[in-house]
Amino acid sequence: MKKLLFFVLVPVFIILTGCGGYHSRQYSGPELDKSLISVITTDDQFVTLGGVDGKRIDMPTASNFSNAMIWGGRFPRTISVLPGQHSIWPCYQNPYEGGCAEGWINVETKAGQSYILKHERLEENKIKVIKFWIENQDGTEKTLHQKLLNL
Repeated sequence: MKKLLFFVLVPVFIILTGCGGYHSRQYSGPELDKSLISVITTDDQFVTLGGVDGKRIDMPTASNFSNAMIWGGRFPRTISVLPGQHSIWPCYQNPYEGGCAEGWINVETKAGQSYILKHERLEENKIKVIKFWIENQDGTEKTLHQKLLNL
């Protein structure tokens, strides 16, 4: 009974506290040290990264699918990439609305640096619009999501 209670309450707690999301490594080969890669994360539990470098981020494995089911998003909240020029496709998904940006955001990343995809919800002519942009992330301002994943 205790095990069942644990497996039911822990995912519910995590979802309700908003520290959900999952990570996707967007380079091939072995996993590299944090000092050799760049990390791109989001500023909100409802903002996700739908694509990188012209390709949609799919959930190819069962573990990614289960993460998406548990965390409630189709796409990751955090990705790791090799340093260099990248294009990011931001998405916004909450229980009431969702969609991805019409365009891609370009960012030049450096090894060992983290970047944060920020957003602002606006209303223009009675139409809801979400503005996205990417900033360098100060090492001291890691999101709870990054801390949980040790990124």
